[in-house]
Amino acid sequence: MNVSFTLFRLQAQDSLRMKMNARLKEIDRMIAEDEDVIRANERLTEARESDHSAESLLKDMAAQVQEKKLKRELTHSKLFSGKVRSPKELQDLQAETQALDRTIAKLEDEQLQAMLAHEETMEAVRQAEANLQKVLDQKASQNSLLLGEKHKIEAEIPKVDAQRQALREQLDPEVFSVYRALLKSKGGRAVADVHEDTCSACGVTLPPADIQAARLPNVIATCKNCGRILYKS
Repeated sequence: MNVSFTLFRLQAQDSLRMKMNARLKEIDRMIAEDEDVIRANERLTEARESDHSAESLLKDMAAQVQEKKLKRELTHSKLFSGKVRSPKELQDLQAETQALDRTIAKLEDEQLQAMLAHEETMEAVRQAEANLQKVLDQKASQNSLLLGEKHKIEAEIPKVDAQRQALREQLDPEVFSVYRALLKSKGGRAVADVHEDTCSACGVTLPPADIQAARLPNVIATCKNCGRILYKS
């Protein structure tokens, strides 16, 4: 058994496993965050709040118009009831009726504007609801693809773990312990292959003796510069 080659293969499986774990975390994050959905919900909430305010204003305007019209009817009825005979009082009632007519006309104009504003806010709500549904539909499609990828990765993990375990069982526990320590301290790369007489990890030129040692099946040769285990095919 070539120990350095076995470690090199084990490292390939460990790297693959780490990439799988990283991708699974990324998929979970993408599904959990749903930033587009959050923003669409925020826009809908804002649209509904604006619509609620516009609706309240419209109801208030309608109540004011109704109140002034009722007051005008009472004043008008009093004016023509025949019970008031004082010219001054009749003149005051007539002036009050005219003032109420002007107030009602102004309020009805404002009521119309409030009605138009309410129609705009209702349309904004409808658009926000449609946008939210569109985003949800798109997200469902995206999540479906992401979930499919996640399930595929999860199905592959046991195979990778089985290969890692098979390789690990070929190694002496002390050798495996050294490998694991290097894997942790060297950013996930404990073994470096020799490429054109250099360490592929740090790029330093290796002496012939180290290159020869890296070829030997039962020798653990290390790079004098970066400390990684060397493998030479």
